[in-house]
Amino acid sequence: MSNGHYLIVSYFVVAFVSLCLGLAAYRALRRPFAAIAEAVAGSMRSRLLKRALALSVAMAALLGFLSVSYRGCDMSYEQIVKDRGYLVQKNREQLQHAGNCIAYVVLAWGVVVVVCLVVLRRNEDGEEESPRD
Repeated sequence: MSNGHYLIVSYFVVAFVSLCLGLAAYRALRRPFAAIAEAVAGSMRSRLLKRALALSVAMAALLGFLSVSYRGCDMSYEQIVKDRGYLVQKNREQLQHAGNCIAYVVLAWGVVVVVCLVVLRRNEDGEEESPRD
């Protein structure tokens, strides 16, 4: 396989793998997040939150993948395709950036979950104290 063909094939394979990483992260977080979202937001809003989680994790994976540029300073297409090692390095960078972006989004959703749990806890504490007054 020529380097030109390798560039095209590896680009789409790494894009697919990046998207699969995002979907795997979503699948791992789906059930616990759904339980928290239903407890805090109710059924209608929880569906919105679950869809937002899925979309944000998938988009983070793709945006992390797309954030890596093959072009360096004053590099032409011929110079990029000439070196297979450079192409492999860029594929690894794409996967790493996709993973980093997924981790950042999961961290952000973790903050959202913590805020939701604090709100839920306050609501439960408020309901318990109301009848005593």
